[in-house]
Amino acid sequence: MKNLVLYSFYTIIIAWCCASCAKNVTTVEGNIGSEWSGKTIYLQLINEEKMIPEIIDSTTIHEGHFFFEQQAREPQTALLSIVDQHKAVWTSQFILEKGDIKIIGNEQGGVRISGTPNNELLQEYLNHWYVPFNKMKQISNEVSRLEKVGQLTSAVYDSLDRISSGYMREMRLLALEFVKENINTPAGRSQVMEIVGLPERLLVEIPEKADSVSLRHPLVRQIVKRVNTYNAVAVGKTYQDAIVLDVQNQEAHLSDYMGQGKYVLIDFWASWCKPCCAEMPELKRLYDQYKQQGFEIIGISLEQDKDSWKAKIEELQMDWLQLLDVKEEAARKYVVGAIPHTVLIDPSGVIIAKNLRGKELEEKIAQSIKSND
Repeated sequence: MKNLVLYSFYTIIIAWCCASCAKNVTTVEGNIGSEWSGKTIYLQLINEEKMIPEIIDSTTIHEGHFFFEQQAREPQTALLSIVDQHKAVWTSQFILEKGDIKIIGNEQGGVRISGTPNNELLQEYLNHWYVPFNKMKQISNEVSRLEKVGQLTSAVYDSLDRISSGYMREMRLLALEFVKENINTPAGRSQVMEIVGLPERLLVEIPEKADSVSLRHPLVRQIVKRVNTYNAVAVGKTYQDAIVLDVQNQEAHLSDYMGQGKYVLIDFWASWCKPCCAEMPELKRLYDQYKQQGFEIIGISLEQDKDSWKAKIEELQMDWLQLLDVKEEAARKYVVGAIPHTVLIDPSGVIIAKNLRGKELEEKIAQSIKSND
């Protein structure tokens, strides 16, 4: 009887341990089509510090079917990939987390991910993302078709490229909204890479919404740093000093020209920038009209070729202060993503407007000077 009791006790313990182990297992099962049969499919985790995939397992696809079993871990962005001649020919991103994950391919080359909370959330986002993606894919196919039959003219290509760029922007904005709403989930953080290249003005909510876990993510930290720099030169903030070069190749500071009772327009430009040069006649008109009323312009060029810079200054008769930002220190501090880029600063050194041009710029200058009288 005693042995029977002990046997029953150990049986219960073993059964309990097995049940516990089962709960700590992650399975990834899928079917992506028989055309991939015989190929090796790799399971990879994204190294968040290096932002590269690292292989943790592999298996052979049988009749389109594959299966992985892993010890459960904290949710992490993962990839499935098929490689042919050192090139990935099929990939699918998902969240590797505890549970049974299903990945089913479709005729359009996409997948349906299900089985766990983060993957259900990710799939909901992908349902929207695939709409512009598939349209962009159709345009790419059309470009290839026209090119093969010799009907791809420059005008047609430019038109299709503009449409494709619109779909690309839509995809990025969808990713942005998804990340903003879900930044504190593994699914949301998995898409940060898709938005990290967006302008800072679109990213300002990310640091505000990110929790302590999200703030440790390398790309989120990068966004926080960029947004902090952007906020430091927002309208209402004091100007940022920077070291630049003058036309005599001598070191100068922006602070040397601020706070002298004048409104200062910093104009970031370059001699090779056609839109920048096209705006110079209008800037010259404004300068001539308002320079006696307390208005100054500081041109800051972003280039290395000093001869071209000086030649363009003379050609366009830019008779206001010209500086050269060889190390792009000023451009970084003022978050100049594209040129032309302007910053209007009042006599006390406070930024009062950014990126105004033409009529809007003239109205702001006239209004500011009048209110300062």
